[in-house]
Amino acid sequence: MRNERRTLAGSPLSILRDSGFLRVWAIGLLGNTMRWLELLAIGIYVFETTGSALLVAVMTIARQAPLALFGTFIGTYAERANRKYLLASGFVVMTMSSGTMGLLATLGVAEIWHLVLGVFVNGTCWALDFPVRRTLLGDFAGPERLGQGFSIDSATNNATRMAGPFAGGVIYGLIGLQGAFAVSAVTHFLAAVIALSIVFRHSRAAAAPEPFIARLREGLAIVRRSPELIGIYFVTIILNVFGFPYTAMVPVLGRARYEVEPALVGLLSASEGAGAFVGALIITFVVRSSWFKRLYLYGATVLMIGVFSLAFAPNYGIAVSILLLAGLGMAGFGAMQSTLILLLAPPNARSRLMSLLSVCIGCAPIGLINLGLLADWLGAPVALGIVSSIGLVCLATVVILIPQVRR
Repeated sequence: MRNERRTLAGSPLSILRDSGFLRVWAIGLLGNTMRWLELLAIGIYVFETTGSALLVAVMTIARQAPLALFGTFIGTYAERANRKYLLASGFVVMTMSSGTMGLLATLGVAEIWHLVLGVFVNGTCWALDFPVRRTLLGDFAGPERLGQGFSIDSATNNATRMAGPFAGGVIYGLIGLQGAFAVSAVTHFLAAVIALSIVFRHSRAAAAPEPFIARLREGLAIVRRSPELIGIYFVTIILNVFGFPYTAMVPVLGRARYEVEPALVGLLSASEGAGAFVGALIITFVVRSSWFKRLYLYGATVLMIGVFSLAFAPNYGIAVSILLLAGLGMAGFGAMQSTLILLLAPPNARSRLMSLLSVCIGCAPIGLINLGLLADWLGAPVALGIVSSIGLVCLATVVILIPQVRR
């Protein structure tokens, strides 16, 4: 029995015995599952209603845009505000937003603009994830368990990319859009309750608050002095402009190209998450700190190659297989993204640098608009091939110009 306890205490999963870490981790599990559930269900509904790939992309744009618009402001504010209450407030707002959209869908009066507005509100609250929830996660993990903690969180996030879309497809097929929003509202409320139960000592800085612009400039100055940080941010921008927008085309591919039912569209969307979940579990138990940068870069490359290959997938089964393999790359990219930034950031600037990461992720609407327009013009497969090939060229350029990103 003693040996079993020692093994558990020394295992990567031992960090889950920390009640603070466990609560913050559970909030991410619930919140991200609902994020993917909503995106998939809304995507199917919009494509079935309008037949427009561009409008499907607009829904994802509405979810991502707040990261670019508000990410930096949230990060600088979060350094002095109580993160616990910020997190809880965000989930309360999402509960009301999803509940309202569910009610509109139940009454049969939901319009596209209602969905855009609701998704934008939920996306604004989701912008709290990097500068608030993940920074809290790093606080509870501590420097010595940072890689371990974020590997577990990444594995969990990838599991939500698997569970959320699949559940969204099944619920949409059985109950409709209103069912997806009802489940989302209840789950967001549960996440808010968990957030309020976090025991977190918020310490206010004794010094006078710095002006917002000064704090932002200081954060940018830290990045300029670090080629590694510059490379990490550039790779993040490339993936979010040329890689991740593919998710908006999954409902289009599933319904128009492969002609499968909503549940199978959800399974297709979940395939990348399944591969990423397996990859993240391997990383959690095997990865060494000396591999972090290479794992981040190679993971991004594998994911981009997967998106490029998806453009040429002739049938549903091959598309699922491609996304499973692409998920292995997502595991490396996702696990190391926040880990590297928090390791390279000074402790007093972590929220600022994490908020800059949010802004980089918030560049996705640029790629989504581009992909949506190309898909309406040339079709989703051709659009994916063009956009992902540009992304691969951009990745190669970053590696050549900033070699520190792979060392």
